[in-house]
Amino acid sequence: MTTTKVSSESVVVVDGRKSMRRNGKSFWFASLFLPRSTAADAAELYAFCRTMDDLADESDDPEAVTRLKGVRIDLQHKSSYDPCVQTLLALAQRYPLDLCVADHLVHSFVEDAATKLHLETQADLIRYCFGVAGTVGLMMSSILGADPGEARLHAIDLGIAMQMTNIARDVLEDAHNGRRYLPGDWVQDLSPADIAVADSSSRASVGPAILHLLDLADRFYSSATYGFRFIPARSRPAIEVAATVYRQIGVSLRHRGVPWWGPRTVIAPLRKTALAAAVLVGASPLRRLPSTPAPDEMHQPLAGLPGVA
Repeated sequence: MTTTKVSSESVVVVDGRKSMRRNGKSFWFASLFLPRSTAADAAELYAFCRTMDDLADESDDPEAVTRLKGVRIDLQHKSSYDPCVQTLLALAQRYPLDLCVADHLVHSFVEDAATKLHLETQADLIRYCFGVAGTVGLMMSSILGADPGEARLHAIDLGIAMQMTNIARDVLEDAHNGRRYLPGDWVQDLSPADIAVADSSSRASVGPAILHLLDLADRFYSSATYGFRFIPARSRPAIEVAATVYRQIGVSLRHRGVPWWGPRTVIAPLRKTALAAAVLVGASPLRRLPSTPAPDEMHQPLAGLPGVA
């Protein structure tokens, strides 16, 4: 049992699978292809990470930031009264899950909640994506039983790629929330307020930046695809389904002309099913990407961060 979306004044305990099904439909769909026990533990990890993300989104409430900081203290002490943290600590008893990586995840959400990030450079973007998603990839790879040496950087790269896709999809929503994850030097330093207007001037800058982001995400997806070979065979299809379905968000954005000011891009259930079928017969669209490890320069911004070296 773990927590999901909560107010900062209470802790609501719910089933991890229900949390994933409600809040992360693409991940829940992919989890159907995991062994039952692995899927349950993956859902618990997802619910912890989702709770931290939700608290960061409540950044206007100082109690949310306080709770995030409290989670960091609990992780460092390896003890907590918070059911959400207790669940993560229990997972760390069963898997080689690095709590320093979990701490960095929460630190990244604290930073975002406290400052409402305006990223400035591509290096800032890569570090942010590692903090809130590459860390999740690392922890998930432990639950999947992936080779800890060989899979490590590829698990990070899949998390980074998915987060970049997420950023590309949610540019307008993030701008309305006072955040800009597109690097300032990609968008002529437009502020979130400027982007939220979504006028002709901002569209001229933001559209090409999103395309550039999707190109960069594909480089990380390519590295992730190379790393699938280091995941146990029984879990490998689920991760390829998750990656394929999530990348499709960016593919759909491209096909629609990157209308970032319009309705949020989603992947319909029938399309998810078709993509999963393609994965299972060895015809995933991901396989059209070069399956190569990421060059060292893509990881240079991550030097010294937990779980990278």
